[in-house]
Amino acid sequence: MAGWVDFLSLIATVAVFGGIVYGIIFVVQSINDGLTSTKASLKSRGLDVSASGVSVKTSKRFGREDYVDATQRGIVKAMGASSFRRNDSSSTASATAPPQIQRTDSAASIRSTGSSSEEKKKKKSIFGKKQ
Repeated sequence: MAGWVDFLSLIATVAVFGGIVYGIIFVVQSINDGLTSTKASLKSRGLDVSASGVSVKTSKRFGREDYVDATQRGIVKAMGASSFRRNDSSSTASATAPPQIQRTDSAASIRSTGSSSEEKKKKKSIFGKKQ
């Protein structure tokens, strides 16, 4: 037969597990309440958050004239940044060509051109130096 100690330990065990379950439920509900309040505050600012993504509400509408003006500004900026006809002689009289660089052979290339075929075979093969 079960004594008083067994009943008290059963009640204590049930209370501990019940407290843990209640704590988990409380944390989950507080997180859900925080998410709901955050979504509501974002929605009042014009952002609607849903499972499919975020949508932004704007109060300004653009008409055809606004789109045409923005496109023209973009084209003018692109033309200004391009290098098309930059070196035209009629646009700048002081434009000069860069000086030509004199090319010379290096010492290594001069030595390699005068070597015989035997020296080339001695220098390297497919798998390294021949001995």
